Amino acid sequence: MQLSHPDIDPTEAFECVFREIKHHEGTGRKNFVVRVPVDMVEYLFSGIARKSGLSNVKLETLLTELGVYGFTEADGRILRRYLSGHSRMAWETFQRLLFWALARQWISDWVFRDLLMRAHLREAAQLTARKILNRLKRQVSVPSLTQEQIAERFIEVYSLREREREQALLSRLRVDSEAREIARSLGLEVSD
Repeated sequence: MQLSHPDIDPTEAFECVFREIKHHEGTGRKNFVVRVPVDMVEYLFSGIARKSGLSNVKLETLLTELGVYGFTEADGRILRRYLSGHSRMAWETFQRLLFWALARQWISDWVFRDLLMRAHLREAAQLTARKILNRLKRQVSVPSLTQEQIAERFIEVYSLREREREQALLSRLRVDSEAREIARSLGLEVSD
């Protein structure tokens, strides 16, 4: 079965998965964690801090006051733990923060697109790597997966996550009038 995706080069897909497997091996953890890498969290929050002029403590307080998911304490520790790597941010939280920062014009359009695309690629690579490693744990003999097979699995996972995000967006547009208005203002076709 030959899969293709217009945004993904199979060699890049293989390298993304391989990099995630190597990173996991370096952690020494038994279970594979599917979370946002610290470098991406740092990149996002350094851009927000630069454009907003807020300190990390003030930014965390604002996120807490607004009820942004994942920020429940107003003591400035959650953001510090995310930035230090002591806590790992969920991909959905990261993506919500991207949209939140873009809406406040605290990151540029190109930074938003860059981080969103990297988030989608890294999440799919992590999910693929976890699936491969879990499969290897259950087998007696070591299977030899080719670069093409790994790229195919990555593209399957990436495409599945794209469909899931689209379904979530459509569900949100059905029940959230504010989201429908935003979609209309962007020129997107929305049915009531």
